[in-house]
Amino acid sequence: MSHTHENAGGVVVSGKIKVQNNGKKEARIMIYHEDLMVSCDKPIDYAKVNSHDRSLGTWIKTNIDEKVLEGNEIYDIAYTITLPKDLKGSYWSVIMIEGADPIKEDVENGVKIDSKVRYAILVVAHAGTLENPKIGFEQMKIVPKDSVSQTLHVKLKNNGIFVAPAKLSIEIYDAGGKKIKTAETILRRIYPEKCTEFELVVKDLAKGKYEGVLIADNGKDLYGANINLDIN
Repeated sequence: MSHTHENAGGVVVSGKIKVQNNGKKEARIMIYHEDLMVSCDKPIDYAKVNSHDRSLGTWIKTNIDEKVLEGNEIYDIAYTITLPKDLKGSYWSVIMIEGADPIKEDVENGVKIDSKVRYAILVVAHAGTLENPKIGFEQMKIVPKDSVSQTLHVKLKNNGIFVAPAKLSIEIYDAGGKKIKTAETILRRIYPEKCTEFELVVKDLAKGKYEGVLIADNGKDLYGANINLDIN
């Protein structure tokens, strides 16, 4: 779940997050903010606001911190973003919506474990005129998945200052130069100066050597790289 706002620098932009209590009993929810932490060498994680230099931090506000929803009640959580005028690039944070009461309670080895529902809504704000993203191939490796398929792991890095949506595809050619297979991923975000790992599953290739062309597509530009595939 995500919300994206353009031309957010120097003006107040707003949005709404619709929540619903699908149960018959009242339910209390808590609303708070965290930062989405992304890098090229660590898993995605969450941290307190202003943990990175492109955090929306104190520039994003919600109208409430908690709310009691009656059974089947629908409510719009409103938020505003006020970015300074002199900023440029993409900034982001996460609005967390968490049920205050546990949905499940287990006892394991004498320890009580509460399970709660928590939703993370990503909010991205672009300040200034959007620029064409600069996408680069950071890392590639092939991992056997099973006896008939291989998984190609590719890290793409965004060398620009705006969040870049991109998808990755591969065209595979045999020794004679004939294209015999293609595969592609879904569209994913790559954050400024960060990496996103894409996975391409290549199935049913006979043993042998192949050439592949990787294509990163951000909707405006195409970036390519050649690879060799050796299926044993």
